Amino acid sequence: MMNSARYTFTGTIKNLSSSNTQLASISNVFRSHKCKGNISLIGLPTIPNNGRCHSFMKLFYKIRLAHGPDPVESPRLTPKMVTSILRMNEKTAKQTDTGGVVKEVHCNQLPANKPIEDRHLEAKLKATEKYLFGVFDGHAGCACAQALKDRLFKYIAVSLSDPQKLNQLTKEGPSAVDQLVEYLSTTHTDSVSPDLDSIHWQSLLQYVIDSQDMYGLDSNVEEALKNAFLRLDQDISTEATIHTTDEGLGADLVNIAFSGSVGCVAYIDGLDLYVANVGDCQAVIGSHSTDSETWHATPMSNKHDAHNENEVKRLFSKHQNESNNILKDSRLFGQLMPLRAFGDIRYKWAKSDLINLSRLMGKHPGPFLSGYKDLKVPHNYQTPPYLDAEPEVLHYRLSPKDRFLVIASDGLWDSEGMSLDKVVSLVGHHTDGHQVLAHYRPPENAHLGVINETLRKRKSNLAKRAVDENVTTHLLRHALGLEHGQLSAQLTLPEKLVRLYRDDMTILVVYFDTDYIMAYTRKH
Repeated sequence: MMNSARYTFTGTIKNLSSSNTQLASISNVFRSHKCKGNISLIGLPTIPNNGRCHSFMKLFYKIRLAHGPDPVESPRLTPKMVTSILRMNEKTAKQTDTGGVVKEVHCNQLPANKPIEDRHLEAKLKATEKYLFGVFDGHAGCACAQALKDRLFKYIAVSLSDPQKLNQLTKEGPSAVDQLVEYLSTTHTDSVSPDLDSIHWQSLLQYVIDSQDMYGLDSNVEEALKNAFLRLDQDISTEATIHTTDEGLGADLVNIAFSGSVGCVAYIDGLDLYVANVGDCQAVIGSHSTDSETWHATPMSNKHDAHNENEVKRLFSKHQNESNNILKDSRLFGQLMPLRAFGDIRYKWAKSDLINLSRLMGKHPGPFLSGYKDLKVPHNYQTPPYLDAEPEVLHYRLSPKDRFLVIASDGLWDSEGMSLDKVVSLVGHHTDGHQVLAHYRPPENAHLGVINETLRKRKSNLAKRAVDENVTTHLLRHALGLEHGQLSAQLTLPEKLVRLYRDDMTILVVYFDTDYIMAYTRKH
């Protein structure tokens, strides 16, 4: 059984005890609606194919109203405790840590899964002012998202390298990999076992060699990003077939490939911003109009799910005689929500390979891979792959009106009221509220009316000043509910219930240096 919002699986109701009345009562609500099939309360409750109640969302809403924590009568946390929890994972990188077009970076995470399945990464290409920012949202565990954090930026760096750099990588070996990217202070890097690291290096080295052969064949940034995404996904799949005597290492490789992750990566070179997206993370640029004093949102990604008509057409065009069988309940084979993802080889391998793997694991005596013995191939699984990790890449030229970029996992965007416009407005007004902290000195010979208008705006912005210095914490607070009772209730949900209410949230905000953009524009 996999604990993930993106998967639905059948099973039985577990982990109910006589003392856990809330879970028991929720199960009774489902039974009273006489849903067909079994329902699992491990992660999100799920209803098997063709066994939907009159409306799953109506039922889900009823459960939340009837059995959710009371935000008014009994808040369990003090305001100070709420703030401490929200700020637990916040990080900030100031201009002194970055330089160039990036002025400041804020990021934060709030887990719903245990452990959290999201990852984020902030870096720059070594010895350059070219930046990479990424948010990766895993499902069926965190293994694939962690692999993207460990490896994707290196693949992108290789894709963007010139022949001299590629030659250096082949000559210097694994030590040269550390010279590809330089992580910002907001990034925590994780150690990888020597054996796994060796396999990763061999895959990357082969990509370096292949890139040398392909260099100069009308490649551009968009193609470089696509090649990096697709090659890493291919390597993750291939590595799962490596035969090794180390059972733990083999399990790591298989688990990475069978789990999955979506991802959204921004690459900034000068004033050129590229966003490569796979799945349902989203990115948006916040721009400010000085004439109307308003904030404007420019989407930099599209969600790859069944609600995206173009994405559905893309899927059906590759499987023209299967349009009635692929999507069920707006999910791939009734199970997976995103229609593009890394990993998830259960939707990419040939049917015979999946069956052979299941048989092999059924004979496996060890504890690491025996869970795959019950792997079931979806009905009507005819022409794989049904899923890929080809990113949709959008390009944008920054101007002085563009103030920041927001990248976040769907845990933020699916929260009530947190649309792209709303998020941009919240970040923009948060910025306005903190600008008044700077000391104001009127310019020489300024007219009294100008000074008065400036002071009026400062007073207005002061009223907008938020509790949190870090803007991503400010967004988390709004996503959960501004009232203290709502915040307290959300942050004290039992582990078994929290995924009924929200998903992991990872938010990254990149502030642009307006002065740098203006100077760059004049220079170029």
